[in-house]
Amino acid sequence: MTGIRFVNGDVVHPGGRIAPGVIDVADGQIVGVYEAGQAPASDLNEVDARGLTVAPGFVDLHVNGGGGKTFEEADADGLSEILDVYARHGTTALLGTLNTAPMESRMESLARLQAYQAASDGPVDFLGVYLEGPYYNPEQRGAHREDWMRDPDPEEYGIWLDRFGDLIRVVSLAPEREGALELIEELSRQGIVPAVGHSMATDQEIVRAIEAGLKLVTHLYNAQSTFYRGDSGKHLGVAEMGLMRDELTVEIIPDGHHLTPAMLAFVLKMKAYNRICVITDAMQATGLGPGTYEVMGNPVWVDEYVAYREDWKRHAGSILTMDRAVKNVVEAGVPLGEAIQMATVVPAQTIGVADRKGKLQKGYDADLVLLDRDLEVSATLCRGRFAYVRKGFALE
Repeated sequence: MTGIRFVNGDVVHPGGRIAPGVIDVADGQIVGVYEAGQAPASDLNEVDARGLTVAPGFVDLHVNGGGGKTFEEADADGLSEILDVYARHGTTALLGTLNTAPMESRMESLARLQAYQAASDGPVDFLGVYLEGPYYNPEQRGAHREDWMRDPDPEEYGIWLDRFGDLIRVVSLAPEREGALELIEELSRQGIVPAVGHSMATDQEIVRAIEAGLKLVTHLYNAQSTFYRGDSGKHLGVAEMGLMRDELTVEIIPDGHHLTPAMLAFVLKMKAYNRICVITDAMQATGLGPGTYEVMGNPVWVDEYVAYREDWKRHAGSILTMDRAVKNVVEAGVPLGEAIQMATVVPAQTIGVADRKGKLQKGYDADLVLLDRDLEVSATLCRGRFAYVRKGFALE
């Protein structure tokens, strides 16, 4: 048997416990996980992980693009370039986000991504698609175009689900729109995760959506209702219901802007860690840096941290990476093992791949990230192959 043995590292075990240990990898899978001093003799090639944390590869459910490319428009080479950007930051599996678009454009994007997934042997596992809109509320449109938003239409989404049901993993919508509950029920029947996003839903509307099968809150505290007083009295909004209801997992973008440090601290105090999913919501500027870009046909401006719309107030995605996101969560007071779980096992569980992704466990895909003491990535291993190695890091 040929493969790799990682020795002398601090291993992140299922549950978040971190302890010195050994990880054996062969044929694309983890074939052994051992406590320090308990590993049997082996002829595997050894990699010395001394001083490093050996963690499961990050699973990012919400990525718009990178390296100047978007999932909406990139060809096969461009899609591999996007994945390579994220491999450099410890991500070993992700969903590509398709944002609100006209029907014809969305169908073209889905067909291209379906073909890529079938043929891809890229640096990161492309697990499928996260659909944002078009069934959103214009009052919370964010960077989405109001003229492309509409009520759920079974004659439209039925075509997506018939042709691309195996590709689509998450559909984000506003549950207050007419026909939304029926769509949530259909998604649940097909094993696709229904999410609430860009919504003005009240607490009662969220309760009905949960009963229909709602599971996920898209980028918590961004483009969604919070507590307000309306004609019918006081209401909790999407954000409060996401924090309160155990049935709902919440996505967080811990970049200091989509969630300020105070907001992040509040979420971490109010929500169980095993229902918090770290995402990046990263856009095409990721890996390139500041400049002017285009999102859904509109210009956006990117600084060192985040993308803005023309008013320089509303965000249009981030340039966050998962290694930085985990570091920010740790700096907010979460133990490292728990923070890593928010970026690995929680997203894997959310989209139903926790039987092979998100843990360092025998029989799982050999997806690993080696982090130094500053939580910078030294190496990324996807399906047993090195997808990224930092210059100067010795593999022997």
